[in-house]
Amino acid sequence: MTIILKYLTALILINAVLFSQTKVPFKKHLSFYTGMGIKYGITPDFNDYLIAAIPYSTSDSIKSFNAGVEFFGGLEADLSRSFSGGIEYSYYVRSLTYTYSPAVFDYTIISHQPYAKINYVIRENRYNFQIGAAIGYHFQQLDNRINASTTDKYTSSGPAGRLDLTFTRRLSPNFYVYLSGFGFGNFYGKLKDANGAPLKAANSNVEASLAGYGLGARLGVQFYIAKF
Repeated sequence: MTIILKYLTALILINAVLFSQTKVPFKKHLSFYTGMGIKYGITPDFNDYLIAAIPYSTSDSIKSFNAGVEFFGGLEADLSRSFSGGIEYSYYVRSLTYTYSPAVFDYTIISHQPYAKINYVIRENRYNFQIGAAIGYHFQQLDNRINASTTDKYTSSGPAGRLDLTFTRRLSPNFYVYLSGFGFGNFYGKLKDANGAPLKAANSNVEASLAGYGLGARLGVQFYIAKF
């Protein structure tokens, strides 16, 4: 019995050493991912503008935090077993309405958000886990609907940054479910109309911007479209 146990122990150790030295072949992929998400954040300058511009409003009636929806898509390429990089575009929209009868204050925010990103990737057989960082330069438009026939438009632009945690679960060799959570910071300039006049309340000298920060979450799919 002792001899059998020794042989079994030796066999287990040999197999363990051989298995530890065997790596699953790695092939680089180009992938496409898309989906939608929600961003929850704060825009301090714009909140101050709303409090000053809307009659009878206060810091309690104007919510500090706000939610918007984004639709995103991107291309990602493996750089090595541990790193990937890519480009991405996100279309963000947020609308808000405040009613103080008979006046209605109706705003729509649209943001075009391109990014370049890099990820540290932990690869397993059925899933990947990524820790990523992205930088971009964004373009915003604010529509202030005065009445049914009049809408004032203001635009701005500026840099932005984002930190991501992403989990992808393989459902087939080339198809993954995409889940992501992230934190972001936007460093946008002041909102201005077509003539260069800044957006500000009539009783305030503070110029509004959409700069801010917050958190977000995404749900989507990812496709491997090529090997290289």
